[in-house]
Amino acid sequence: MKQVFSRFQHINLLAVTLLIVAVIVTQTYLSMREDRTLTLDAERTNAHVAVRILEEHVAQTMQDGVQKLDAVAAAVSAVAHDHSAIQKVIASYDIQDNRYIKSLRYIDLGGNSWVSSPDFPAHSTNVADRQDVRFLLNAPDYNEVVIGRPYHSPYDSQLVLPIARNIFDRNQQQVGIISTDIRIAYFAGLYASVASENNAMVALILDPGFVVIRSPFEARFADRDVSQANATKKLSQSDIEGSFEDADWLDDEFSRLYAYRKVENFPLTIVYGRDFDSMLAQWNQRMETRVALTVLVVSILGFVMWILSVQMRKLRQSEATLRTAEYKFSEIFERSPLPLSLLNLHGRKIDAVNDAWLHLFAYQREQVLDQSFNSSAHIWVDSQQLTAFTDLLRNQPQVDSYPARLRDANGNIHDCLLSARRYEADGEQRFIITPQDVTRQNAAEAALRELNEELEQRVARRTENLERSNQELEEALQSLRLMQTELIRQEKLASLGSLVAGVAHELNTPIGNSVTVASTLQDDAKRIKREVDQGQIKRSSLNAFADGMLFGTDVLMRSLTRASELIRSFKHVAVDQSSDMRRQFDLRQVLEEILLTNSAMYTKTPFQMRTTLEPGISMNSFPGALGQIIGNFVSNAMTHAFEGRDNGSMHLIARSAGELAVIEFRDDGNGISADNLSKVFDPFFTTKFGQGGSGLGMNIVYNLATEILGGKIDLQSAPGLGTCFTLTLPLIAPESEIKGK
Repeated sequence: MKQVFSRFQHINLLAVTLLIVAVIVTQTYLSMREDRTLTLDAERTNAHVAVRILEEHVAQTMQDGVQKLDAVAAAVSAVAHDHSAIQKVIASYDIQDNRYIKSLRYIDLGGNSWVSSPDFPAHSTNVADRQDVRFLLNAPDYNEVVIGRPYHSPYDSQLVLPIARNIFDRNQQQVGIISTDIRIAYFAGLYASVASENNAMVALILDPGFVVIRSPFEARFADRDVSQANATKKLSQSDIEGSFEDADWLDDEFSRLYAYRKVENFPLTIVYGRDFDSMLAQWNQRMETRVALTVLVVSILGFVMWILSVQMRKLRQSEATLRTAEYKFSEIFERSPLPLSLLNLHGRKIDAVNDAWLHLFAYQREQVLDQSFNSSAHIWVDSQQLTAFTDLLRNQPQVDSYPARLRDANGNIHDCLLSARRYEADGEQRFIITPQDVTRQNAAEAALRELNEELEQRVARRTENLERSNQELEEALQSLRLMQTELIRQEKLASLGSLVAGVAHELNTPIGNSVTVASTLQDDAKRIKREVDQGQIKRSSLNAFADGMLFGTDVLMRSLTRASELIRSFKHVAVDQSSDMRRQFDLRQVLEEILLTNSAMYTKTPFQMRTTLEPGISMNSFPGALGQIIGNFVSNAMTHAFEGRDNGSMHLIARSAGELAVIEFRDDGNGISADNLSKVFDPFFTTKFGQGGSGLGMNIVYNLATEILGGKIDLQSAPGLGTCFTLTLPLIAPESEIKGK
């Protein structure tokens, strides 16, 4: 009988052991499986965030390219049937500093193109065989942008993505095609950074099934046709955003989880993929740790159970041996890393809890084991959850992952998954209950959802801010143009004021001399008349009167002739400076007239003006603007260059250089410091601020030279070595946009 009882105890012990092992193994397995699912969900969410950011980048880049095409197409439409004018329009659009637009290309209806690019000289070629060009030539009424297949630029082998659209004249008839090339390298840098940081594959795919770029970059993927791949077919039939798994897409040797997003308004798709080994690397480490811990716990449990079995065999020998075995079992229970509690369902009391359970819920052991402790009032937040869980325990031998909200001693709420196993003790049914705290996991899921919503709101706000910024920039540009026109008008009025002062000063001397001589002749004539009336006229007096008349009339003629020349010169210069008329003129003659007009600033000073003017330089330009520039040079030299000096000289030089005229204005004055040299042409920069200097003179000079006269201006100076302004002007000034506004 004793042997039967002992065997029965051994069987119960083995059952408990197997039950605990099953609980631990099951809990570990479920935890690892849930952890794997959460890891993949997090990776999928992060991948969607990445493709949305990359899609925004691609959409903005393509939209900028389309806007550039629309602007050029509108400009070309205005001169639709003038090929030379079209080339000038294309060349006038500066894309030198553009990070992603490589060239502008005008294509006529025969497929012949004229290309303007900062990377190589403008040239002509035939591109009728290009797929996007062929499509537009065959669809003369098509009014949308077409994206072609990527290709290697024939000049530097750079990969580019062409976009093109039809150009229509005022009658909406097709007159040609405007095209530009987007540098694929502009995408490659960003994609390589994203790919390397996340150990991922990033690709940009044309909807017809052609690869634009794949990172990590390999040249063999450029323009690869993957339209027949299963993954590509899935993309073409899918929604705007989603994910899928594939093992060999794009010649990849890894099984990857791909996330994709289609670019709004463009036939492009962003694809982001990570291989499962990379995504699950940390999960594998956690899995190995958990498996090792589970094996350790099971091994310890098995070892303890073996000890208990041995002790049970020796039950008859010593009651102390039994207590020792019970103590060891209690230690295993107490020190288990999993929170454990023993529940007496009949009395609805907690019989025991381990240290992990107490640590989780912040209770003292005495509080939990007290007879007055009520789990429904102290621990369970929802009494209905408790009732449902109790019913499950009564009807089932085990419960797995029951969701419950439990409250700790501090009032904090924990989201838990309860697992329970039934066992018999002292003739009563009892349960081992293990709560798994998943509060952080739920919070992480909620945070990911909030992050997704926040990103969508941020994209919407950024789009709104961008539109508002574009409108403000347009308004600022219009205001700047109006201010520039007003400044030029005011500068002309100031120049006319200086001209009037110069006229008064220069005419004062010859007219004053004429008045003096005329009054002297009048007095001599009155004297001779008195002598004639009195009959006292003498030959000597008559001869003296005749000599005086000859001398006086000679002086009077020379003075009046000088005044006439000055008035004619002043009239010519005044007409030039008071109007924006374009005319044919001799450069030397105009410069001499300009210096004569401004001579009042230096003629009665210790400072001299020298000229070296090459004759025979004929220009078709704006002499008024040229007069304003030279006047500003002279005024600037007198104000700044010779400050604090009692002598100095200025030198005006003019010479021809092929189709250009070169004008140099030099002085041997104080020079300009290195700090101020780069600021001379900036608006409102002056070293005489508050002393009569507005800081607009040199800025107006720069605008007149570059925009009105169509040339360029260079400045060379050093402290103590003087200053040299060099104007390089075309003999025939281009049509000015400011003039036409």
